[in-house]
Amino acid sequence: MSLRKAVIAAVVGAQVIMAGAIDASAEEATVVWKPVPSVQTDIQYEMFPSEIPESGRVPAVVRLLSSIPFYDKYEDSGGPPKGYLAPQEVQIVKAGMPWSEAHNWWKVRTWVGDKWINVPSNAVDVAPPKQVSLLDNTLMYANPNTNTPSTGTLAPQDVGVVAATKRWFAADSFDNSSMTWLQIHTTWLGDQWIRIPLNRIGTLLSIEPEKAYFMNETSITNSVGEITAEFVSPFNSTAYRVETENGVQWVFSRGAKIEASNEILKLDTRTTLFKQPNSYGEEAAILLPQSVDVFERIDNNPYGNAPGEWYHAHTSAGDGWVNKQFADPIDAKPTDVAIQLNSNAQLMSYPTSGTWYKFAQAAPQILHPICYWDDASGNRWYQIDSYVGLVWLKLNPYTDRIVGQGPDPAVEMSFFTLYYNSAKIDGDELKVQDRRVGFMRDNAWYVSIPFLSEGFRYDQSESGGLITYQSSRFSYGFRIQSGSQQAITLWNGKEVRQVNLKAAPQILSDGELYLSEADVRTLFGSLIAKVDTSLTFTLQAYNVTALAIPTSINSDQMELNVSFRDSIQQIPVDASPELRPKLTLEELGAPPKEAVQTFSKWVAPLQWDMALFQYSAVKSLKVGPNQLRARLEIGGRILWLQDFAVQRTK
Repeated sequence: MSLRKAVIAAVVGAQVIMAGAIDASAEEATVVWKPVPSVQTDIQYEMFPSEIPESGRVPAVVRLLSSIPFYDKYEDSGGPPKGYLAPQEVQIVKAGMPWSEAHNWWKVRTWVGDKWINVPSNAVDVAPPKQVSLLDNTLMYANPNTNTPSTGTLAPQDVGVVAATKRWFAADSFDNSSMTWLQIHTTWLGDQWIRIPLNRIGTLLSIEPEKAYFMNETSITNSVGEITAEFVSPFNSTAYRVETENGVQWVFSRGAKIEASNEILKLDTRTTLFKQPNSYGEEAAILLPQSVDVFERIDNNPYGNAPGEWYHAHTSAGDGWVNKQFADPIDAKPTDVAIQLNSNAQLMSYPTSGTWYKFAQAAPQILHPICYWDDASGNRWYQIDSYVGLVWLKLNPYTDRIVGQGPDPAVEMSFFTLYYNSAKIDGDELKVQDRRVGFMRDNAWYVSIPFLSEGFRYDQSESGGLITYQSSRFSYGFRIQSGSQQAITLWNGKEVRQVNLKAAPQILSDGELYLSEADVRTLFGSLIAKVDTSLTFTLQAYNVTALAIPTSINSDQMELNVSFRDSIQQIPVDASPELRPKLTLEELGAPPKEAVQTFSKWVAPLQWDMALFQYSAVKSLKVGPNQLRARLEIGGRILWLQDFAVQRTK
C-alpha cells in the first residue's frame, strides 16, 4: 500500500482551488471503497435521502474530473459558491441517494471543513467496490464481451473485484437493472470478467436469524419466514433473504418481527381470533372471554393494518393470533335508545380497530343498539347485531338522530357554520391593516359595528336617527341609536323586544359607530377571545326546524323539548351553559317575568367535535286557548322564533 498526499491551494480572485488528502490501496486506484471515520454528527435536516460511507452504499472517495464549485450548505446553491475544487480525489462524508444519478449532492471533506458539491455524473469517476457477493450462478469471460466464449460459471459466493469498465456505475434504467462489467480475481483462471445488473452489485451479510411475518411483499404474502441475511447494494434498497416453506425468497422489508413469548393473556371481552396477524386476513373464530397461553408476539407491526401488539396463542378455538384492538371495549355500557339512521353507516369490526368489517354498511333505518362506548377522542360508538354479525358504528351527527333519549323533541337545532372576524391589538387600538376598528376605554374594548357587520354579513340602513343592522343570511336584526342604551331586536323585520345595553353606542370622528364588547356579545351573539396579539370575534350559526309543536294538550302545563347538536370546538362540553343558546317560552302579552327560560343540558357525544344537548321548557297553561311564543337566542341575537296557539282541553 502506498500513501499519497497532496495539498494544492491557489487563490484566483476571491475563489479558492484546493485538493485534499486521501489514502489509496493501490498505485493505480482512483477510489477506495471502505469505511471512513466520521467527523461529527450532522443534525441538519436534509430535503433528500442521504447515506454515509459506513453504510456500504456510497463510496468513501471519488475523483472529480473537472473544476466543481462548493458551498457551505446545499441550500446555498442558488447563490455564489464559496470556492472551487480542482480535479482531484475527495473524501466523502455523505452523499445523496442514489448517488449515480445525472446530478448528485456530495458532502466532502476539505482542508477548510466539510463542504457541499453538486456533481454531474459525467464529471466524477468512481472505482468499483473491492468485493461483491454473487447471488446467482454467473458466467465468466476472458474479455468484457458476451460474444466471446464463456470461461466458466461461478456459483453464488463473494468475489474480489480488481477493475471495471469505464463509467461502470452509470444507470440506463430507472430501476438500476442496467448490466455492467466487473473484472474479478479467481485462483484458477486469474482475472476474469463478469456481467451483472447494477442492482445486484453489493455485499451479502449474515445476520442473526429473525422470524418475521410478511403481509404483502411481492414474493411473500400473508405468511411467516425467517430472515437469515441482508444484501446491501449501492444501487438498490437493502434486500433480505428469507427462508420460507416455499424456499428462499428476497424481500425489501424486514416484515413484522416475531419474538418468542411465554405469558398468559386475559381476554376480557369478545375478541376475534385471526389465522395470521393481519386484521384483513381470515378470521379463525370469535373468542368469548378467557385466558390464553401466548407463545409468540409482535410488538411493532410496520404494515399499519392494526395498532397494538399481536399475540400468537393457544386458545379454546385452537392456535391463532389475537390483538386487543380487535375486541369489544371493556367499559361499554348497555343502552335502550333507538337510532334513526338517515344516511348509510359503515360497520366496523370494533371501535378501536379502524377496520371496515367486510365492507358492510347499514342503510337508513331504525336501529336498536345493544350497547355504546365513548372513545378518548369524544366519539360515541354503538354496537348492533347486523346481517354480518356484531359490529360497531358511529352516527352522522348532521343527519342521524337518537330516538328515545327523553321526550320526543318538538324542535331540532344543529350547528351550521362559523363566521369569523379578527383585528390586531395595537396598544389601545384594534386595527385591520391601517384601519382602526376598535379602541380601549375604561378597561373594555369598543368595536366598530361596520367592521363586525362586514365579517358577519349584516346590511346597514338608517332612518330618523335609528340605525338598523339586518343579517343577510338569517331573519335576525337589531336597531340602535347613537347615545342610547336601549336596542330593539328584530325578527323578519318586526320588533321583538327591547334590550338594555351596557354602554351607549358611540360615533367617533371616523364616522363609525362603536359597541362595547359586552354589547357585541348581546346584539351579535359573538364569542370574543384574545388569540396571540389579536382579538377574534366568532359568530355561530345554526339551522332550526320545528318538528311537531302540539296544538292541543289535556294538561295544565306544556313541555317544549328541543334537540340540539352543537360543535364543541368553540365551546367545550363543560363550558358555561350561558355561552350556548337559551330557550324562552312565554305567553304573548304577559309580563316578561312570567317567561320560562332554560339552558341546554349535555346528553351524549356524537363525534370528536360534536355533541348532543337538550332543552326542556315547562310552561303553565290556562284552560282554553293559549297564545305562546318560543324563541332560541344567543345573548340577544334571535336564532329562531315561532308564535303558536295551544288549546288546553281540561
